[in-house]
Amino acid sequence: MLIDGPEERGDGQLLPLHAGMQKRPTADSPNAGLLFDKYLDKWHFANGTEPGPTSKEKSGFYAGAAGSVTAYSSNLAKAYIERRRRLLYALKGRAVSASTGWRLVSGLGSTHPLETGFMWHRTLGVPYLPGSSVKGMMRAWLTHWIRDAERADTLFGDSGDTGMGRLIVFDAIPMDKVILEVDIMNPHYSDYYKDPERNLPADYGMPSPVNFLVVAPGQRFEFALAPASERCTDEDLSDGIELLKQALSTIGCGAKTAVGYGVFRDFRDTTSANFAARATAETAKLGLAQMSRGEHRIYELQIMMDGERNGDSEIIRVSSELFFEIDSFEGDDKLIVARGLKAIWEQIGRWSGKQSPKQQRKVEKIKQLLGEV
Repeated sequence: MLIDGPEERGDGQLLPLHAGMQKRPTADSPNAGLLFDKYLDKWHFANGTEPGPTSKEKSGFYAGAAGSVTAYSSNLAKAYIERRRRLLYALKGRAVSASTGWRLVSGLGSTHPLETGFMWHRTLGVPYLPGSSVKGMMRAWLTHWIRDAERADTLFGDSGDTGMGRLIVFDAIPMDKVILEVDIMNPHYSDYYKDPERNLPADYGMPSPVNFLVVAPGQRFEFALAPASERCTDEDLSDGIELLKQALSTIGCGAKTAVGYGVFRDFRDTTSANFAARATAETAKLGLAQMSRGEHRIYELQIMMDGERNGDSEIIRVSSELFFEIDSFEGDDKLIVARGLKAIWEQIGRWSGKQSPKQQRKVEKIKQLLGEV
């Protein structure tokens, strides 16, 4: 809610939003998290009661928030994941994706005018799991379920002798546009919580529905780990990925995990596919860097030949430009360009047969350079 310059009503009450902000931004607004946290446009004034949104207005607010995740429509989150994958490749890290097996909620207890909060990535405006939460889940699984506190200190660090752990744990980011839903808690013990000395925690109490926002089942997130230092071995990284899978599929991450929220399934290794493409691209770049100037020019021409094109006019133009530059090449590089031009012109039918006088002179010169006349 904005508190700077609120609009005064005729009855002396103050609206929580400035008059210029009372029209809700369009769905094209990229950061749904800021709208959720800062823009409460549901407010009700009733005589003799404390101002605030009604139950219907609360439900409407959460329903509006559920349809507002647009970061993937603007490619903001996709660009972020691409940058992170480049970082993982450089760090020799690993990534795995998984789908929400049931609903997921994080940040439920964070401050919000409507009691129940939600964890949004501050810059992307998408639901996410902070790396600290994922790391805490993995440590808890290793310490309390597997009962190997020493290994937990090795991988994740401690404040004693171990110091920094061997693994970096990244945020879990959705891989596509996220479907959100409105869930409900229905506590029956409101009277007991208000005055436990006079009221019993009985099931016949009047229910007080509380809405909250959740990630729907079947939404895919990417988790990532990387070595924190040279002390991290391949075994440490493999153990970390296995622990991550075990913890996510058994105890889950986020809020309300005791009743099945935050559990993931359908794990897929996203390291191999993404990193193999990068390795191929780097190899190609290395090959280009080692090419001579003449080899590079012929390589570019051959790429044009192999790609989609409308006719041969562009190939003819570029190859002619290269022909007129041929005397600027020296030694073997000039022969490489001559052989390349001959091969290209043979492919497009401009080497033999009936040609224009100008093209005939070009072919004659290439033949002289190659010693074919």
